[in-house]
Amino acid sequence: MQIGNSHLVSKHAADIHQLQQDLEQINKSLFDATAHTAILLVNHKGELLQANNYFYQIFDEIMKPNDFANIQILPITDTYGSCKNDEWFEFLTFKDERMLPKVEIAINGTLFYFTIISTIIDNKEKRLDEYHASYILSLTDITNVVELHKNEISISKELAYKQGIFDVTSEYIHNIGNIITGAQHLSGKIVKNLEPIQLFFKYFDHIKKQLEGNQQYVKESVLEEYLKDSKRIEMSLNIIESSLTDTIKNVLDSDMKNLQKAINNIATTIAYQQELYKNTKNNMDEVVKFKDLIAEIRSVIEPQLLKHNISLVFDITPDLNFKINRIHMFNGLLNLLKNSIYAIDLANNDVDISSKFIKITIRSVPVEGSFFELDMMENDSIIMDENIVIEVFDNGVGMDEGTLKNIFLQGFTTKKDGHGLGLHSFANFLTGNGHLITCKSDGIGQGTLFTITLIQDDK
Repeated sequence: MQIGNSHLVSKHAADIHQLQQDLEQINKSLFDATAHTAILLVNHKGELLQANNYFYQIFDEIMKPNDFANIQILPITDTYGSCKNDEWFEFLTFKDERMLPKVEIAINGTLFYFTIISTIIDNKEKRLDEYHASYILSLTDITNVVELHKNEISISKELAYKQGIFDVTSEYIHNIGNIITGAQHLSGKIVKNLEPIQLFFKYFDHIKKQLEGNQQYVKESVLEEYLKDSKRIEMSLNIIESSLTDTIKNVLDSDMKNLQKAINNIATTIAYQQELYKNTKNNMDEVVKFKDLIAEIRSVIEPQLLKHNISLVFDITPDLNFKINRIHMFNGLLNLLKNSIYAIDLANNDVDISSKFIKITIRSVPVEGSFFELDMMENDSIIMDENIVIEVFDNGVGMDEGTLKNIFLQGFTTKKDGHGLGLHSFANFLTGNGHLITCKSDGIGQGTLFTITLIQDDK
């Protein structure tokens, strides 16, 4: 009976051993089946109890199979703010379940990225009232995901840069079109002014020839008197011709100078655009005289002002200047005036405006709290740091709260054929260089006021 029982026990022991082997094989298969995820079993001290093949494939030079090394020697170089780099194991085992969403591990000079999840396995030993626990750690390789994310960021930055170039290019091309329109207006004005004067010269030549031809029909008795009168007429015509020539010269000098300025503005705009495409940071700032700048802008916008019967009023402190990128200021202020003309025209369609006007005010404002000094060479005058304030007001249609909130956003426009780039680009330029731009309106039908504050750089 005992022998039989012994045989039965041996048989069950063999079955149990086989089951244990099968269980270990299943366990091993499960560990090995988790591709790109390292599965570890560790104790509360961090000693490695078991791991799948993927773990050893990655860390074969750091941890050899079955050597019970401590996983805290894993070369984690960055936990991205989750905890201190050398306290990552304490962080994972502080609670029953914890996760490090992204850690950086340097392996043979190459950076790998993992997500680590920790789950506790209870193991209570009553003998010494000690509590020990084991942990299953999963290290999922997310290196490809991180690299894709880096590439995405790089691509996004490149796209953002190209979009910015496109935005600026679109705006500048639009403004070049406005400048060309102004240049065409100036050239047409020159031709128009010259046409009647050319007729005068032809008429004068005709009179001179007629006087000379009439001599053969004049009697001898009055020929001497006729020749004297003819001479006086010819001298008078010569004086008139000389006066007209001076007039033509003055007209040409004035109009041609304005035409040349328009051409220079086109060339400068194109040159600046080329600098942008080179992606250089050359300082293109210069001292801008606002009186001259506004005069140039007016020469460009004048055809539209005349077309819509709009007055442009100036209140500019004489000799006021500021060091800034001239082409940005030119195009930005030109855009504001174009928008004002549109707003006035829109308001006039609803209610007849008797006096349509745009007012530009430019003045200097002392910087609050700035130091001042006495200039003994200028009759003891006080010199202080000053900012420049530019105000552009129109009595047009005005804006509601929604428009005021979005006016500087890219792509926002109230025009049917607008693109929403002008104010956005100008605002970006100003704020990017430490200046300010605001927009105010008391509501629909109350007009609009744009205020630009150019901050004096005291560096």
